[in-house]
Amino acid sequence: MVGSAEGFEGIAGTLAAGTSSTAYVVDYRLTPEHAYPAAQLDVLTAYAALLANCEGANDIALVGDSAGGHLIMAALIHARTMGMEMPGCVVLFSPWLDLALTGESIHTKIAVDCFLTPQKLQASADAYLGDQVETAILEADLQGLPPMMIQVGECEILLDDAVRLARNAGSAGVDTRLEVWPGMFHVWQAYAPVLSEGREALAAAVNFINGVLVRQGALAVDSRCR
Repeated sequence: MVGSAEGFEGIAGTLAAGTSSTAYVVDYRLTPEHAYPAAQLDVLTAYAALLANCEGANDIALVGDSAGGHLIMAALIHARTMGMEMPGCVVLFSPWLDLALTGESIHTKIAVDCFLTPQKLQASADAYLGDQVETAILEADLQGLPPMMIQVGECEILLDDAVRLARNAGSAGVDTRLEVWPGMFHVWQAYAPVLSEGREALAAAVNFINGVLVRQGALAVDSRCR
């Protein structure tokens, strides 16, 4: 519903510099002008374009925050179903994955979440889905997905979304790293210019991406996307 590619230049630039890679930010279509699944299809199309212009899928790291985390997970599940190669890894910052808002933290973290409310999330979910029904990410089969890092703040009503995804992914055999940051709020990484925890979180993400790409044989020190 809100946001643009330009708004993520800071995070994208930091990750690109730290991994000596090229960052592409998807300016996907927004609701209510473009109904579900327009945004999801845009992400899937962008990923297909990356596959077509890189030497190998292992060179690719997909990164998403908040609703973008949902779009990445949905696109990956569809890509796997379509037989597309999986990327080298995935990094999710404060992902919103459960559009039905069934997580316990939706209610238990209200008093400490300085950004989100259940009412705001419900309105966004209604605008995004309309009268359509989407397969729940947290109920999906996650087997075969790439290594995954999930960062979430302790003070988010979306805390349980991240915890449940990490649990489900680990149970499906996915190499999963969950980081719950004490005292942090929704997508605090975006405040890296003025917040040390934001800089530390992005540095951890850079280390994760570099470590996975090196382990898989991709050269994180040299972007091989044309």
